[in-house]
Amino acid sequence: MKTIDLRSDTVTKPTPEMRRAMMEAEVGDDVYGEDPTVNALEEQAAEAAGKQAALFVPTGTMGNTIAVKLLTEHGQEVICDSRAHLLDYEMSMVAWFSGCVIRAIPTTTGILSWDEVKRLTKPVNPYSAPTGLVAIENTHNMWGGTVYPMDTIYEICDGAHEHGLKVHMDGARIFNAAEATGMPVREICAPADTVMFCLSKGLGAPAGSIVAGPANLIAKGRLYRKRLGGGMRQVGVLAAACQVALQDSPKSSRPIMPTPASWPRDSRAFPASPSIPERSPPILWSSTSAPPAMRPRPLACY
Repeated sequence: MKTIDLRSDTVTKPTPEMRRAMMEAEVGDDVYGEDPTVNALEEQAAEAAGKQAALFVPTGTMGNTIAVKLLTEHGQEVICDSRAHLLDYEMSMVAWFSGCVIRAIPTTTGILSWDEVKRLTKPVNPYSAPTGLVAIENTHNMWGGTVYPMDTIYEICDGAHEHGLKVHMDGARIFNAAEATGMPVREICAPADTVMFCLSKGLGAPAGSIVAGPANLIAKGRLYRKRLGGGMRQVGVLAAACQVALQDSPKSSRPIMPTPASWPRDSRAFPASPSIPERSPPILWSSTSAPPAMRPRPLACY
């Protein structure tokens, strides 16, 4: 009898197609920018995220760490939910690497609102840390996969930008949000300045994540990746599996719970201020090599 491991979506295993792509991958030195497979993956990931450029990193934690560093200055505050992965499961990298402190907002669903964020924003002053960044997690891991409504994302991003603040989306499981809403990933993360998403977990690659955003920031992010030990040389062997994950896994999934046909498709209208945010449905992969991508309370490890 085949055992299906439901501890976490981090225990997925690469498909035969991924293993074959890894064996046949064309490689070069990625630190020199000469790995063609990595370069192709980054172009595909930037297109999927709707951003100018993308950076391949080994883990989601490194991706979030780089994004926070790119969008903040030392001594600033980062606003996030009180159970955010950024706060509880990333070894205090916001403080250690970026020199920032977190201002946590308790919620009952993991979904922030602009009114809550606005009340806690602080300008430059002679007494306390000014706000520099708002981080939103979509889907929210520790709240069981809650999905940000698009109107809420736009309210937070528009409000933050009007106040001179940046917004980072921790989209480790953003493809689950895409399954839940029926919307492309690029539309979900469009208003955010940067986004991180994982190619492992539900997408099934053995490892790897993406940070995407403006080209000038991503170029700078390459230097931060090197400082963090992320210069991986002939890493096209791994990027090849990630290409398959990005190209094939979203197409080979089907939500157990169908997306309601009545949900609006306009990105600003989904869903219209629900009292309880929708949770991303579990996803079943067509390949028997990968277990379901979501469970109500997945483990928190990136």
